[in-house]
Amino acid sequence: MFRQGLDESFCETWERFKVIQIKCPNHGFEDIAQLNIFHNGLSFDTKMFLDVAACGTIMVVDVEQATNIIDALSSTHYQAYNDVQIKQKKGMLNLNTSYMILV
Repeated sequence: MFRQGLDESFCETWERFKVIQIKCPNHGFEDIAQLNIFHNGLSFDTKMFLDVAACGTIMVVDVEQATNIIDALSSTHYQAYNDVQIKQKKGMLNLNTSYMILV
């Protein structure tokens, strides 16, 4: 059973799903079944995010269009996720000078 990890981002989940597909090329699932497996394995919030992008639910658009939406969102999310990770250093609290003046 495929599930999005608790701390796993959308882009990480999509990349992991694609790796699984590559590792099991003879799985026998049709494209719509694969999309259904991916969608059902997402967290509630991620499903909502994906469904909004599809203007309803991702499960009513054709597989090619759904895959294009997922790829586009994953790419955008990946860029934003990495920008945040670069700006934040673990274990450090960054305070600007105006905050220090107010304290």
